Amino acid sequence: MPPVSEQSTSYVIPARPEVLISITEALRLQDPDIKGICNLIKQDVALYSSVIATVNSAYFGIRAEVTSVERAVSLLGIKRVFNIVQLAALKNSLSAVGPMERFWDTATEVARITAALANQFTNLDPDETYTLGMLHDSGIPLLMQAKPEFKDKLRELNGASLIEIHEKELALYGVSHFQLSAELARKWHIGESTAEAISRQPSYEATFSEPADEKEEMRLKLCMLLLARDISDAYRHFWRIPDPKEDLIRIMPVLNFLGISDFDYADLKEDIVNTLSLQQ
Repeated sequence: MPPVSEQSTSYVIPARPEVLISITEALRLQDPDIKGICNLIKQDVALYSSVIATVNSAYFGIRAEVTSVERAVSLLGIKRVFNIVQLAALKNSLSAVGPMERFWDTATEVARITAALANQFTNLDPDETYTLGMLHDSGIPLLMQAKPEFKDKLRELNGASLIEIHEKELALYGVSHFQLSAELARKWHIGESTAEAISRQPSYEATFSEPADEKEEMRLKLCMLLLARDISDAYRHFWRIPDPKEDLIRIMPVLNFLGISDFDYADLKEDIVNTLSLQQ
């Protein structure tokens, strides 16, 4: 999928904050100064608070409350804490449109499912796949900020296929939120395979029909993300009367690529949806 076009110059992709750039540079050293990195995080109160709250979430399964970045690093490692810092900074940078609790709740849910599926079916880095899930629709706040009416348009597109959403947004705004999400990932140096997986969401069928090459990692990430989206959507519409045939048609290219039968996937999907419903 092509990058953001010249028509989209009104869409502002936030730059990485200075604290994140400083931490990145510090981590590039052969012997990183962990104490110095922790001090950098603590200098940004909003970022520090977000990191501590995230570390103490149920996802990480830490029994005793973590009250310092140093403790978080000792328990999770500096690489994982940096990933948390990066996502917290990104979330703060996208807060200009106001509170978006439901949006971030869904993103977190998709991220957790993506990482869990990747752990079960692939050798992909779970932190990278978690980040992929968190950022997969991150262009939505950017479009809302530039085009306030986009929120209503998004409601109208509820239930449409990914390619239909992409094409409608292109027609209306000259750019789609998938493209903006990918550009954001690139600008924040998240990783090209992650950025490309995000951008290829609407064109996934064509992506899986391409011959095998060095982009295998990208395609696996895309598979995990698409399955996670499908499962998350099934959970959020738990009481809806579904159309299993339509849902299956949409997801079959992914299952065929992974070599998973529709019966096995149906069982997996049901198990995850039931688990999510019990957690509420």
